[in-house]
Amino acid sequence: MGVTKNQSVLIGINTQTFTANVEVASTHTAVLSGPVTVPNIEVNGVLNVVGDLDVTGNTTIGSSGSINLTG
Repeated sequence: MGVTKNQSVLIGINTQTFTANVEVASTHTAVLSGPVTVPNIEVNGVLNVVGDLDVTGNTTIGSSGSINLTG
């Protein structure tokens, strides 16, 4: 059985350094577990960050977006 696009992930492991931009669509909620470094973030949905977050470029929060920082 294959995984379809936009299907929920129960457990995720992320790298400490992203080389691509992080984008959260208005229809999505995402979680980043730090410490993590990303070049740019664009949030139109909800982004939850646990631990340290380092954005080396731009952080853009749309009118319907939010970022929740914990830890």
